[in-house]
Formats: sequence, C-alpha cells, structure tokens
Amino acid sequence: MTETQFTVAAHEEIMRLDQYLVRHTGLSRAAVVRLIEEGQVRIDGRVGRKGAMVQPGQRVQLAQPASDPRGTPPVPQPELALSVLYQDALIVVVNKLPGCATHPLRPGERGTLASALVARFPECAQASPEAREGGVCHRLDTYTSGAVIAARSSAAWHAVRTLFREGQVEKTYLAVVCGEPAQDEFEVTQPLLPAPGTDRHRRVIAAETPEQVYHPDALDAQTRFTVLRRGDGVALLRAHTATGRRHQVRAHLSCVGLPLLGDELYGAPPASTLAAADLQGYFLHADRVRLPKLDARAVPVAGGARLSVEAPLPAQRQSLIERLFPRS
Repeated sequence: MTETQFTVAAHEEIMRLDQYLVRHTGLSRAAVVRLIEEGQVRIDGRVGRKGAMVQPGQRVQLAQPASDPRGTPPVPQPELALSVLYQDALIVVVNKLPGCATHPLRPGERGTLASALVARFPECAQASPEAREGGVCHRLDTYTSGAVIAARSSAAWHAVRTLFREGQVEKTYLAVVCGEPAQDEFEVTQPLLPAPGTDRHRRVIAAETPEQVYHPDALDAQTRFTVLRRGDGVALLRAHTATGRRHQVRAHLSCVGLPLLGDELYGAPPASTLAAADLQGYFLHADRVRLPKLDARAVPVAGGARLSVEAPLPAQRQSLIERLFPRS
C-alpha cells in the first residue's frame, strides 16, 4: 500500500496531529480521527496518538493514501436485495434492513444500502455531493430499519435536503423499549451533544445541566412519543421526530429511563434477558416518511400536496412484536 509522508516545515507552528493532517491532506476531521484511532498515522516512525502535538522537522506518515472516503462511490452490488417502497422520476424510497449500513464508511466497503441502490438506480451515484452516499438524502443507524429517501438527480437531492433542513419532512418510528412508560403520551425536548471523553464518537447524551444545555456543541432536539402497546416489562412506542439529530430517538429514550430493547450502548440490558435473543441490534424502525411532493423541476408542488410512504416491519421484527405483545 502506498504511504503518504509529510515533513513539518520550519515555519509552521506547533499544532495537534489531527489539525495538521486536516490542513495538509484535505481530509475531513472525522476521517483523520478515524485514521489516528486505527493506528494508521505515525510521527517519526512511532504510532501517533490522539492529541499528540507535531513540531517543525518531524515526519508525519499515513500508512494509506490520503484519500477521503466521502469521495469514493459505493461499489454497485446487484446481488443485494432492495425493497423499493416508492419511486418517481426524482426520488426513490427504500426499506432498509436492520444490520445494513446506509453507506460505506471506507473505500471498497460492500454490503451497504447505497451499494444496492446504485446497482438498481445508477443515476443515484451522481446525485449527492458526497459520492459514497449514492444519492441517499438522510441516514439511519446500522441497526435501525425502515424508510430511506434517495435522490435520482442533484437537483432532487438538494431539494430534499432543503426540506429536511426546514423541518418539512415528517418521520415516525416504531420503538420497543425496556420499562413501563408512566404516561401514554410524552415529549422529550432536551438538546443533544456528544458524550464526553472517548465516547464522543460513539454516542450522544441529552443535556441536563445548564452548562450542557448552553454548550456550543448542543443541538436542539424534540421527540414526541405515544404508547401503542404494553407488555411484560417492555412497551411499543411510536416516536415522531420534529428534528433529525444523530441518535436522537435512542438518546431521548435513554434519558427518560426507557432505552430501546437491545440498545446496550444506551443502557439497555442484554436482549437475551428479555426473551429477544434473536433481535438483531436494537429495535427501532422508521415506519413512515412524509414530505412535500416535488414537480419536474424539483420544486415543492403548489397547494401543499404531500407524499406519504409507509415501510412495513421486517418479518423477524414483526414476529417479535407478536411474541412480546400478544393480543388477547
């Protein structure tokens, strides 16, 4: 594998390793941090650690080419199953399975939703600014199943992203949680921010103290919950997100003591202790998405007409619902 090497110039100030690499490679900070954490970066022959400082005269080496995975398109895989819920000339809505990543995180990664999408709809590969996304307009976590919108043109991608940014896309989820909600309807509005320390790249936390609420990294988040069924120590909820933050539903449920079934990262006990040993990951499913219809120019149709698409539960998750919440 080709190695990329830099020598810190005499005129450069002392700076953190990640800052130096962002400046000199054009990589995103997330990509640089990932390389450092994987041991792919060395300073004068020694593995560079997170937070290390580099000084003039030192050699910084990358054990792989300095290419940002965001610019690498997904590998088309026509053999992968793809459940299409809706399609027109501008967008495609597909039903993602649990355990499937939305798009590749590394060049050449296979088995993602984007790989299946660009094999069936090749035009999607050119629709998004980040090639790896394959036209996908938003992301679901790996173990979250359900509806995902993809664009078939650049104009459509930017139009859908604008709708998301303006809060005009409604998404609802089905969630099985551990515990018994005190109310049949409740709302969580705590801002979200990265977890402290080494966990910041793995999970987020709901702000509780004034310092957290007004932290510069805190983002507003609002989720409404409705109890659909109650079982033995578990409950089936519908979640409606007014915002689309990373891990929003998972973090909001965790902060009120109702973590998703199987979501050990956010405080749930092992799924096997709750008669759900066959659950893949945690139970969260994006069951419906609603957005304004777009005309041929990728402009919202006058009059406020909306498109609503529902995503059925995967068979295994439907079976689990029937087992956990038997109807009398």
